[in-house]
Amino acid sequence: MAPQGSTSAADTQTAEFDSPIPRRTREQQRALTSKLLTLDTLAGRIQYLLEHESFYYMLRDEPVTDPALIDSNPRGLKRKTARVPFIAHWIEGRTGHRVSKQALYKIRDGDTLQVRSMISNTLEEFWRLEHLLLDLTVPASRFTDLTDEQDLDELEQRTYDLMSKVGLTGVRAREVKASLSHSGIENRYAFVQILEAIARDQGTGGVTD
Repeated sequence: MAPQGSTSAADTQTAEFDSPIPRRTREQQRALTSKLLTLDTLAGRIQYLLEHESFYYMLRDEPVTDPALIDSNPRGLKRKTARVPFIAHWIEGRTGHRVSKQALYKIRDGDTLQVRSMISNTLEEFWRLEHLLLDLTVPASRFTDLTDEQDLDELEQRTYDLMSKVGLTGVRAREVKASLSHSGIENRYAFVQILEAIARDQGTGGVTD
């Protein structure tokens, strides 16, 4: 176990292999989810993601995932495309398990129909998708938000907005409402403060009153 306050090798590896794909707004995430749900094969979803959702940005040899920074187009910002060999390397770095580019090509081409959950889950992480969106056995109804955002109170809405800002876009409004309903007001405010601190660290800006 790493000493308290230190960073373990596993933590460092995970941080180095965070997804380079830019974070999306909640609306963009919903639109992508809806689009992928219209594609009824895993190959179709992977092909769409490779063609339309695999752009990423580098600045001084570091990936840039903050949409505001990307929109500001700082000098030296470069747009790149993540292709299959890059993604295979990313999966290995993220999980420690080697996945060949040939295996990913077979998934893309529809030659492999049964995919290990480790691969599908990690691909979801890479493309910043909702969990299980690449599992064709999961019904589309799972990804439908049954609670309208208008049902959230002020603190719930603030929490929901901040979670989206820091990249937790797979969390739905009904889940926020259900989770916070079991917490006292002090803990709910403490959670908001943590999210605000994370948002500041990421440069997304915290929500203020």
